Formats: sequence, C-alpha cells, structure tokens
Amino acid sequence: MYLARTITLRGLIKFGWRQVLLFTVVSTSVCLLYIEADVTDIAIPFLPLSTVGTAMAILLGFRNNSAYERWWEARKIWGGLVNQSRHWAAQVNTCMVYDVAEQKQVKDLQRELVYRQIAFLNALRIQLRGQDDWDEVRSFLPEHEAEMLAVWKNRASQINGQSIRRLMDANNAGWIDSYRHVALLDTLEQFYELQGKCERIKSTPLPRQYSFFTGVFVWIFILLLPFGFVANLQWWTIPMSVLTGWIFMALEQVGRYTEDPFDNFVHDVAMTAICRTIEIDMREILGETDLPPPIEPVNNVLM
Repeated sequence: MYLARTITLRGLIKFGWRQVLLFTVVSTSVCLLYIEADVTDIAIPFLPLSTVGTAMAILLGFRNNSAYERWWEARKIWGGLVNQSRHWAAQVNTCMVYDVAEQKQVKDLQRELVYRQIAFLNALRIQLRGQDDWDEVRSFLPEHEAEMLAVWKNRASQINGQSIRRLMDANNAGWIDSYRHVALLDTLEQFYELQGKCERIKSTPLPRQYSFFTGVFVWIFILLLPFGFVANLQWWTIPMSVLTGWIFMALEQVGRYTEDPFDNFVHDVAMTAICRTIEIDMREILGETDLPPPIEPVNNVLM
C-alpha cells in the first residue's frame, strides 16, 4: 500500500513514460502529415471526439469506483480479522479454568491457540498472494502440524480446523464449560467467514468485459485525439494530445492496479504489516514482552 500523499516526479515518469513516448510519436506524425505534407483529410471534427471523451470519462469513473469498492472491501475484511483475532486472544486467555496442577498444560494450550491463529493469518496472506514461503507459518505451529503444510491444500482452513479440535480437547478436560466452548467456536467460525470473503474477492475478478473493453476504448480515444486537435491547434496538438492521453491512461491504470487487492503489488492491502500488528497484539495479551517490531514502510510502500 502506497502511503505518501504525493508521487515523485521519478515515479510519474516510471509510471507512464512508454505511453507518453508513444503519444508523442503518434501526435508528431499527425502534425507532420497535416502541416508539412498538407494531408488535410486526416483531420476529424472535434465535436464527436469530445462526445466520445465524455462517455469515456463516465465509463472510467464507473470502472474505477467498482475497483475501489473491491479494494475497500478487502481492507474491511482484514480489519475484521484484526478485531476478531484480538478478541480470540482475549477469550483464550480468560475463558479457561484449571487446577494449579494443570496450570502449565493450560498455559501451553493457550499459547498454542494464539500462535496457531497467527499462523492462520500468515497462511491466508501467503495463499491470497500466491506465494510459497511457508517458513514463517511453520514457526507458529506445533511440529506435527508444520509437517502437514506440505500435504494440506487449503492450509489456512486446515490450521483453523486444528484449533477446533484443540478446543474439543480442552472441553473434554474440563478447562472450558459448554457456554464458553460455543463462544470460542463462534469466533473460529468468524475466521472461516472472513477467509471465505477474501477468497471470493481473489477468485472473482472484476468482470473481464469492464477491464478489457475499457482499456481498448481508452486506447482508441487517445490515438484519435491528434486527428481531432490538429486542425485547430496545429503544433500545439503534440503537447495537448500527450497530456490528455496521459491523463486518461493514468486513470485506466489506477483502476487496473486497484481491482486486485491481493496481488502482492504496491497498491495492495498491506497484509504483511497487518499480520505483524495482530501478532504483536496477541502475544502481548499472552503477557509476552519479547515482541517483534512493526513492519515499516520501505520507500513509502507498506506491504
């Protein structure tokens, strides 16, 4: 997620220099044909072109609003994971009763349940981004579960399922009563629901017809701009075509980058930082003091 309020000149150049170069070549060629070679038939009336531009602006606005809604929904889902994870750690830390002789067993179970939730969040993050680095997840799991990561297909879901089994063990041991058992299971159910929402966004892209045809229409409009400008603007066609074309192309690319919030890209939801924040909060609830530092942005980008 990009955090700076402004984008540097270097970033702007890197963002669209190829398109600017192409627009410059096309508009210059049109000016040379119309002004120097006197091929005046290539000019087109500006009025129909301006109508197309208005339609394109409306289409881009609709597409970009839809893309932002997907990004914002993804961020709200991870906000829900933050809240529910804190709630889970507080429940696990306070809902169990035990004798003094059982204290170590219960404390170990509480730590295991909290650490497994941290593993679940990191596994979900890795799955959504299509990565394959599971070392961070293994470090939060018991050894026999860490070995199962190579076998499980939906690792996040299976990790959550292990917590359900361990709650049953705690219930059978008499450490939690039936009421608290149901309350804890309800929290785990919320994790399944939030995971499903993330997977829905990941597996259901913005309808391809919006992305494909919006891109095609933008390119057609931009390439027609010099032909509509040249009769009235002459050599001023070049800077005006480049500027107008860059604006439309930038808007189209912003929507394209925003529509997939789990692609491990600069503008994605900062899941790595969120996972670390949750880890710090949950381990603090357990009473731990040796905590990792928060994830800091690098070059104004928080991953």
